[in-house]
Amino acid sequence: MKEAKLYFPHKLNNLIKLPSLFDNRVEIISPGCLPDGLTVESIKLGSAVVRNPFIANFCAKTMPYRGLGSGIIRALQEEPNIKFINEPVGMQFISVINRIADEGVNEGEGINEGINELESLILTFLKKKPGAKGYEIAEYIQKGAATTERYLKSLKDKELIEYKGFRKTGGYYKK
Repeated sequence: MKEAKLYFPHKLNNLIKLPSLFDNRVEIISPGCLPDGLTVESIKLGSAVVRNPFIANFCAKTMPYRGLGSGIIRALQEEPNIKFINEPVGMQFISVINRIADEGVNEGEGINEGINELESLILTFLKKKPGAKGYEIAEYIQKGAATTERYLKSLKDKELIEYKGFRKTGGYYKK
């Protein structure tokens, strides 16, 4: 896959790469490495260093966002398996986020045999939240309504889930 690059004339040696999308991961490469004193382990624990206090102060007063230095923590809360790579020699910081494959079959036996990863995610969600609505499941697996309905139908056909109740007030349950 070819990477898109944006060049800024005032800093030709630093380039910003748009996120690279692969079948199994997303890579975000940022120019510059972690400042002195910070390590990948320390940023995972919430340590932060303001690189430009003037910009940070301006943004804090003019932008609606509050939470300076909390991005890594919030990202880890959403996806605990993000991999961070600090490359001081290459002057770049890389974030790697694994993607959930839409297709493929889990290897194993029993209930998971013949079920792909998204179907397994749906079953896990329904175990935690029985009676969930379709839109809640779609939000959890981060897919659109049509894709979610297709997976729900597949799970119903395999007799692993059922819909109980009326259309507006019912929900999906794991069998």
